Amino acid sequence: MRILYASRGFGVHDERFLRALSSSDHDVFFLPLTLQSTSGLALPVNVRQIYQPTEKEITPRTIGILLEKWTIDLVHAGPVNDVARVFAFSGFQPLVSMSWGFDLLWDAERDLMVWMAIKEALEHTTVFFCDAHSVETKAVNEYGFDPQRIVVFPWGVDHGLFFPTGARAGRSDGQPLQLFSNRAWEDQYGVDVLVDGLIRAGRTGMPFKAILAGDGSMKAALQEKIRRSNIAHQVQFVGRISQAELPYYYNEADVFISASHVDGSSLSLMEAMACGTVPLVSDIPSNKEWVEDSVSGYLFDDGDSVQLAARLLALDKVRHQLPEISRKAQAVAEERADWKKNRQIMLSGYDIAMKIHREQSA
Repeated sequence: MRILYASRGFGVHDERFLRALSSSDHDVFFLPLTLQSTSGLALPVNVRQIYQPTEKEITPRTIGILLEKWTIDLVHAGPVNDVARVFAFSGFQPLVSMSWGFDLLWDAERDLMVWMAIKEALEHTTVFFCDAHSVETKAVNEYGFDPQRIVVFPWGVDHGLFFPTGARAGRSDGQPLQLFSNRAWEDQYGVDVLVDGLIRAGRTGMPFKAILAGDGSMKAALQEKIRRSNIAHQVQFVGRISQAELPYYYNEADVFISASHVDGSSLSLMEAMACGTVPLVSDIPSNKEWVEDSVSGYLFDDGDSVQLAARLLALDKVRHQLPEISRKAQAVAEERADWKKNRQIMLSGYDIAMKIHREQSA
């Protein structure tokens, strides 16, 4: 099968999908809609890029010409509101539209035009891919998409890269709790809640060391807030971290924190759990698909920095329970977040799309 993978640009997640496709029996093509690209990445072997984006938006007519020229059999496109939508307008079938979580769960809730764009795209979609049941529910209940044409699979992690190294084994209960977060410094990821929660915990005299990674539009203001606070000496900023470096940071931490207001199946959450890092995350529906409170991690009310601080204080007093929570978190990731297994679900989704397309064309 000749499959075209289309996305906004070329980032870490795109590289992972294309790498998985390049190792399949399919002929794989790539079409980025914009010039957005993460430095240091390269297209996997056997993947051909068929379009070089410019500042000018690509048109459905241009897409139609490219699809015909390269005799594409199936298109896999996302996010839904822009990438899948432009392919829907081209009239091409079969179209596999893939949600990136934020499109349906965040952007559409704040912009009617985005909601309408998703509705239009899904009306011309053969099969819908998503990574969490919270997104599946939204597609069915709010957009009326046929649940029989939805394929749910967490994007998963590489367990050959993300696993416990034993770095925590020799750490005594008397040492400060080691915290880590690598969510983007943007409103939707609740980084302001995270910062306020850390400051509140610090005011109690709780000893902890926090490493905060990532980048984003709120970074400068929130880092300045920390520098002016009582916890300035307890927090280290490390900027963007490469995939190769991430396992080290997860394994050095006792607790992974995410205060996100919206997520599908969070890749950083799955990576942390795979490394045995105890998750402390907001109680949004997608996180609750992975974290059972006080069993495989801990939850706090979304947007509540006071409760986040209270959970940190409670965790510090029950340090002896963390190894067991760590083992259970890792077990969940091993069972459900294996990319080698989950990418097979993706590939089977293409077969479903082709079957539906043949039936509809008959």
